Amino acid sequence: MGTEEMEAVILAGVLRRAGADVTLASVEDGLEIEASYGTRIIADKPIAACADQVFDLVAVPIDAALERSTEVNRVEWPFDHKPQVLIPIANGSEEMEIIMLVDILRRANINVVLASVDESTNVVGSQRMKIVADKCILGASDSKHDLIIIPGGPAGAERLHRSTTLKKLLKEQKQAGRMYGGISYSPLILQKQGLLEDKTVTAHPSIVDQLTCQVIDGSKVVIDGNLITGKGLGTVMDFSLAIVRKFFGHGRAKGVANGMVFDYPKSRNA
Repeated sequence: MGTEEMEAVILAGVLRRAGADVTLASVEDGLEIEASYGTRIIADKPIAACADQVFDLVAVPIDAALERSTEVNRVEWPFDHKPQVLIPIANGSEEMEIIMLVDILRRANINVVLASVDESTNVVGSQRMKIVADKCILGASDSKHDLIIIPGGPAGAERLHRSTTLKKLLKEQKQAGRMYGGISYSPLILQKQGLLEDKTVTAHPSIVDQLTCQVIDGSKVVIDGNLITGKGLGTVMDFSLAIVRKFFGHGRAKGVANGMVFDYPKSRNA
């Protein structure tokens, strides 16, 4: 318990993308681990089951931005309470994006709820890592959320698109003038649901040609009024810190970035 979730998941995710055989081993009594900022991750096996294996590398995560955003049609994100953020997830969602988002937002004292659109709260990400959602999407449908963020991962994004409950939540979110957004592949899903009309966005380069709205391809993060979009996996820290800045201001965002030893721009508008 208490492992730094970003360190564990990013390390495993990058190595698996490179073709390495990575095992997440639990030193606790069970496989489910509650990490340092509350995200629950399911390990592959207990540490005892690894005792007779030979590993080329044993990496131990410990308990431990550069924000480059463009903002158009600037509006304030007002609130008189602790911000409430909903992150819907599905099998195939990009786990590194999920973990970074949750970790950074919770560091900033934002209430984050992970909601699975699948039948189970146990979700298997795009790189085969297992994350336990806080609840299923139906359990989140009666609450009002200040911000709903759709993570990327092509397979996960498509599963999210098929959720009628999520479609209803996003439609209500826009109609009520509350904030919403997505990263990487998910702006295409937002477009399919009619949520990008007359909007300016950024998105993963592979889907830019499919978007009919204005795209700022050279920006990591684009904020257009109540909409925020991120370009991809490598820009999630910028994306997350941009959210923190919109809710709390530059000072809070810089403080969170400094706590992660992440280089944060001096300019409030960078």
